[in-house]
Amino acid sequence: MAAIAPERPLTKKPTERKLEDLNEAQQEVHWALMELLGYEGGAETDDGGLDDRYERFAVAQEAAENAGIDLPPLTEIAECNTCGLIFNADHAHEVDGRTLCGEDHHEWALANDEGYGYPDTTGHDD
Repeated sequence: MAAIAPERPLTKKPTERKLEDLNEAQQEVHWALMELLGYEGGAETDDGGLDDRYERFAVAQEAAENAGIDLPPLTEIAECNTCGLIFNADHAHEVDGRTLCGEDHHEWALANDEGYGYPDTTGHDD
């Protein structure tokens, strides 16, 4: 029986990386590529970046290669506005025009939840 080849070779690359872990040259390239995608420092720019979907995917792959992370094909890249984490945009959260990673989004949600820490008034007995 023949073995089925994987769609993509397995890599040892991480799926995310902090901006601060990149050297100065990599950071400059990262910022230039993110600007093409319509982001500056993890926040949306006014122009929105490239319009063509496949051009955006190609730039995202170039940014992932520059950052040394593994990014699935046909996926965009994101940078957390708070902590500088570079990761798969499918896992990003948009809040007030800013991009957040899961951890920072959770902290933001708790800080902005007016009912957090108060007794449950929903009537549910969990």
